[in-house]
Amino acid sequence: MEKLILVIVEAAVELVPKEIRDHPSVRAEARRRGKRVDEILLDRSYHHAAMKNLPENWKRGRPDITHFTLLEALGSPLNKLGLLETYVQLRDGHIIWINSETRLPRIYERFKGLIEKLYREPVVEADEKILLKMERKTLKNLIDELKPDLKILLSEDGEEIGWKKLGKLITSHQKPMIMIGGFPRGDFNPETKKHADKIIKIWPTALEAWTVTSRILCIIEQNLNIQQEDNDRRRP
Repeated sequence: MEKLILVIVEAAVELVPKEIRDHPSVRAEARRRGKRVDEILLDRSYHHAAMKNLPENWKRGRPDITHFTLLEALGSPLNKLGLLETYVQLRDGHIIWINSETRLPRIYERFKGLIEKLYREPVVEADEKILLKMERKTLKNLIDELKPDLKILLSEDGEEIGWKKLGKLITSHQKPMIMIGGFPRGDFNPETKKHADKIIKIWPTALEAWTVTSRILCIIEQNLNIQQEDNDRRRP
């Protein structure tokens, strides 16, 4: 395996939609944060009452899922060894690429502010290096661009296979793509499922997205036999 592509798909990350920008809860949060209502992320913690009539409201308003999942991914040994490429597919038609060297804010509110900034300025740079980049792009566009040789969607409705077998399957490919849902509940869109070569589950019952991410990366690391001495050898 040359590199694993990790995509958080259908992430519950979006700016507050137009339909609810006049709601008191939305206006109150925007005022508290000193921003316009069209500049803040939809967040169920603050906008629960406003979200009741939104389509698929049960899948929306949870940027924290993406935050936790990215912290797990970027902090993994696989990522630190340069073997992971990470993307987030937003439900509003954007894709975010995250540089493997990026240190995301640990504080959730600061993470939200960073994503909100991306909507205004789609490239975040530091020390002449691009750290995050947002583009209007579909999942199909991303797949066509990256050309993975295996696409696995992790879902509680998928085929359950053993961890060792799964690790061997993934690492036997040069450029596998793992897709993990970034929404709280509900099913994947048919369009997302259509792009998967295999739909697999790693546990009999549902797990949180960040737990799935942690386990799948650990499975791959073990299959690649990544140990401390390997890390020492790779250091410049």
